[in-house]
Amino acid sequence: MNPTFNRLYKEISETQHRRNRLDVLKITFVSALLGFGAIKINDITAFYQTLYFAPLVAVFLDFLVMGEHFSIRRVGAFLRLHPSSDKTEQDYESFVSQNRDRFFVMGSRGFTILSFVAAIALLWKTRGIVLYYEWLWFVAVFLFFIIAMYCGRNQLLKLDSLPELPKK
Repeated sequence: MNPTFNRLYKEISETQHRRNRLDVLKITFVSALLGFGAIKINDITAFYQTLYFAPLVAVFLDFLVMGEHFSIRRVGAFLRLHPSSDKTEQDYESFVSQNRDRFFVMGSRGFTILSFVAAIALLWKTRGIVLYYEWLWFVAVFLFFIIAMYCGRNQLLKLDSLPELPKK
C-alpha cells in the first residue's frame, strides 16, 4: 500500500480517537455543570447561573466534534477521489460516503438538546420560574446551534457528493 495512504489512514484513526475523547468530555462537563447548577446551599446561595452555560458548552463542544468529523470526511473524500493504484480503496470510500453512520450524529446532537431541556427544567425547579430574558438566552443559543449544525451538515454532504477533486 502507498505510504501516503498509510499516513492518511493513521490520521483518520487519530482523529476518530480525538473525536471520541471530545464526546466523553462533553458528556462529563455538561453533566457536571447541570449538577452544579442545581445545588442550593441553605436556600441562601444558589448556583443556578451555571445552568446558562451547560447548553452553551454542549454547543461549542459539538463544534469541536464537527471539526474532527469534517477532518475524517475530508481525508475519506480524498482517498475516494484520488487516483491510486488500488481501486479497492476508492470503492470502499465511495461506499462509506453513501452509507454514513447517522446514529452518532443523532446521539451527539440529542445530548446537546437534552442539555437545553435539563438546564431549563433545573432552572425552573430551582427558582420556580424562568424569566423572559432567560428564555430569550436559551432560544438564542438554540437557534445558533440549529443554524451552525445545518451549515456543518451541508459542508459534510458537499464532501460526500464531490464527483472529482476540485480544480485549483
